[in-house]
Formats: sequence, structure tokens, C-alpha cells
Amino acid sequence: MSDNRVAIAEEFRKQLEGFTKKKFHFLLIGRTGVGKSSTVNNLLGKQVARVGDYEPTTMEIEHFDSEIDGIQFTVIDTPGLCDEIEDTNNEKYIGKIRSNVKKIDCLWFVTELSATRVTSDEKRGIRLITESLSPKIWEHAIIIFTFADKVPKERYMEAFAKRTELIKAEIAKSAPGIAADGLPSVAVDNSSKLTPDGKEWLGELFVKVFSIISDKGAIPFLMATASSLNPNSSGQARINLDETQKNEVKKIIDAKIIPSLAATGVALGVSIGAFAGPLGSAIGAGIGGAVGATIGLVAWLFG
Repeated sequence: MSDNRVAIAEEFRKQLEGFTKKKFHFLLIGRTGVGKSSTVNNLLGKQVARVGDYEPTTMEIEHFDSEIDGIQFTVIDTPGLCDEIEDTNNEKYIGKIRSNVKKIDCLWFVTELSATRVTSDEKRGIRLITESLSPKIWEHAIIIFTFADKVPKERYMEAFAKRTELIKAEIAKSAPGIAADGLPSVAVDNSSKLTPDGKEWLGELFVKVFSIISDKGAIPFLMATASSLNPNSSGQARINLDETQKNEVKKIIDAKIIPSLAATGVALGVSIGAFAGPLGSAIGAGIGGAVGATIGLVAWLFG
């Protein structure tokens, strides 16, 4: 590794340390009992949102502050927002959302894959979120279908495609200026590592979230999940990435991470791949926490 590449790699490490002070924010919407909390807990590898604490009788907003490897983040849940409840004072709910939700890096719209339609309550939830936070909130949204195991294997792909089409159509109605067709969607099964097509869903969920999260939230999110993505001595990780997913993550790193670091005054060049191959051995030794995990992940991806 040339002296110049060593200097750039060392600068990369220093800048990552600066990002340990940054946070990311997830906003979860969907009907009570649909598996919002279980899904985010599985992605992040710890219980960061409570499961099953609410009845579908009131719309409240809960903030769950947590950290992984020193990276701070907040998960905001909206129990009741997409439920049929007696008090349907929309203006009150809009006020609650506006006063309690300030920073969002990624919006999760969570619904069951096995449902046959978009319920009137889900439509209302989509509309209220749009009116409360502006249509632009959907630019960093992902559609997540839970209970994938409830759909027969032979109908899985058809159900996934149709449900994606229906949800995107509702979002497009609510936020006509947003390119809803481009929103990522993923199916999950919180009771199994695999969806009915035999594929691990955690890796796909990670990639989709990473692809859509805001630029300012991308680096802290990557740093918080890096330890879960790094393979162990047997080549396995808590979140396994196949070759297609690895290549997609590399593209996102080049597209999001490099510009974000450059905005802080770091000239890393066109691609992190130019120096990342020997990165781990050059500066990664002895570095722990999120910084060390991220350096190891980048070295593995590009090495």
C-alpha cells in the first residue's frame, strides 16, 4: 500500500470516528400486531422496540433510543395509526405526529403479505403520515411485508408482486409527486431465516434499507450493522449477504458514503475500492467498536 493510500485510509478511519456522534432514525407505521417491532429488532440484532405492548385502541407515538457498538439511534413507533379505533380525530393525530416526529432517515410501512387488500385503516395511516410530514417522507420509505410464511410457496412471488403494486398505488395517491414505483419492498418471516422461496431475508432487508435511507443516516446505520455483516472464521455472519447483495452494498457505499465523507472535507477519491483491499491490515488492527467493524466490513467487501 503506497504512502498516499495509507494516508487516505487513515483519514477514512478518523472520519468514521467522527460519525460515531451521529444518529439515525427509523419511523415504523402499520397496523398493531403486524410485526413492526419484531422486524426492526431482528435487523438490528437486539430488542430496540417493545413487542405487543399496545392494544389497537389509541394512537400514541413511542420513541425507543438505543445504541449498537456506540452508535446511537432512535426507533419511532406509531401504534394505532393504521388501526380502526373509536377516536378518529385526524387533526389531533396530525398534531401528535408533527410535534413528536422531527428527524426521520427511513420510513418503514409494514403490512402482512397474506392480506388480500389495503385496508381502509392502512390507507388512512398513509394519508395521515403524508399530511403530517409532507410527501417527501416517502422518498426514504421501504415497504415491508411480514408473515411471509402464511403464503403458500407456489403463490409467494405472485402475492409479493401484487401486494407491492397495491401499496405503491396507495402511496402514489397520497403523495402524487413522489415516484412510488421506485420504492423498495421486501418480504420477511420473523419466525424463520428463510422466506418461502428458500432465501434468507435479513440480507435483503439490510440492502433495501441501506439503499433508501437518507444520506445523513447511511453512515451511522452502516456502522451500527457492520458487526452483524462481518463473516466469522467459517464465512458466516448474523446477516449473510450473497454475491448480488454484496455488489449492491458496494455500489451504495461508493454512492453514499464517499460523498458524505467528502462533504466533511475528506478527499477519498472516486471509489473506496481504490484503497480498501488492504485497509483492514493497514489500519484496522486493534480498532474495536463500530469503527473497527466498519473498516473490517469495507475491507471484506472490496478486498
